[in-house]
Amino acid sequence: MINQKSRNNEKLVLVAVFTTFMGQIYFTPFGTEFRLTFAVVVLNILILTFKEINPLSTINLVGVLMFLVRSSVFVFNQNGTFLEAFQIYYPVVFFYVFYSIFFVLLDVRSFLKNPLALFLSIWICDSIPNIIEVVIRQEWQNANFEQVIYTIIMIGLFRTIFTTIMIYISGYYLQHMKDRQNHQKFVEKIVLMSSLKTELFFLRKSKNDIEDAMRRSFEIYERIDNSDEKTAILSVAKDIHEIKKDYTRVIAGIEKSIEETSSFQMHFFEILNIVIETNRKLAESKGKKIDFQINRFYNFKTSEYFTLISVLNNLVVNAIEAIERTGLISIYENLQDDFIFMSVYDEGVGIEEVDLNLIFEPGFSTKYNEINGIMSSGIGLTHAKYLIEEILNGKLTVESQKGVSTNFNIRMPRVRLVNDREDTEIHE
Repeated sequence: MINQKSRNNEKLVLVAVFTTFMGQIYFTPFGTEFRLTFAVVVLNILILTFKEINPLSTINLVGVLMFLVRSSVFVFNQNGTFLEAFQIYYPVVFFYVFYSIFFVLLDVRSFLKNPLALFLSIWICDSIPNIIEVVIRQEWQNANFEQVIYTIIMIGLFRTIFTTIMIYISGYYLQHMKDRQNHQKFVEKIVLMSSLKTELFFLRKSKNDIEDAMRRSFEIYERIDNSDEKTAILSVAKDIHEIKKDYTRVIAGIEKSIEETSSFQMHFFEILNIVIETNRKLAESKGKKIDFQINRFYNFKTSEYFTLISVLNNLVVNAIEAIERTGLISIYENLQDDFIFMSVYDEGVGIEEVDLNLIFEPGFSTKYNEINGIMSSGIGLTHAKYLIEEILNGKLTVESQKGVSTNFNIRMPRVRLVNDREDTEIHE
């Protein structure tokens, strides 16, 4: 809370200083010390953009700083006294005081979604305080008062038009930046959840292995007659049981996290964007120039987006690893009868014919880290096959020609993925 307040105060001071600096860009319409500056435009834009800063404090601070800067320049440049500077420039403080009062009373910030009301309120805030400053300076002694008022109102009109346009332009770009940041966070969250689902698969497998080990330990316990050995075996079985309980708790926690983020549906188009966007960055980080293509797809809405992202991500990562420097990765998808067909094609190094029947086996891999020589874990394709065939009731196969290309083919029942027939469309 204290840090947030401190940051807001820092913004307030920065806005005030920058506005004061911009206030040195001015012209004198009546040939006197009355100035019309660009500061008001900047001040409006900044106050309406940074809604966390206090407008009353900010505007009045600008007034004080503007008075001090102009007075200091007068004293040092014209060898005047500070009293003379005060008599010349004190009216500027009244301008900003009344400006802040009108800004707060009219609640200008509340009109951001109403362009006409925003325009009129800013025009009032600009014109009336300037008229008050003119009255304090007694400008009618130097020029026709009606002409002075007309000039102030018209200049205020043009400044307000420019201010309003700039406010909406800056608001558009700021919102665009926020949307991009939110989208990036959303993509990262979805990819993280799909990765968790991958890890969940192997945790469940490990849990089953633990249960099998515990069962075999108990069988050995039943066969042994030696009491000391039975005690030792029983102790091991208890330890295994405790490990199983820990695994169960971890699995339950991950499942709960995934369920909490699985309450909505996603279009296949969005799934493809996430997979391609994520893996394009991966390819660039590896120094590879890869052309990602989508030949054709049948758009649909599904709640199985975690599963599809995990499968496609594993297949595309495998394709990236198969390409040495440059190449093509193509994702094809279409509906035929009651089945959805997908394929991930790459122009990589291909797979040896003798390895085609082994690549889906847990732990099998022909890839290794060129830096440390450590083999790949060999679990990505195993997991992809499990998700397609066990979770989505489909089929995953592979075709490859060594040194030419590899193509992973997927077939899934449409009913397993598509939730609403009316929400589908064909894209060429």
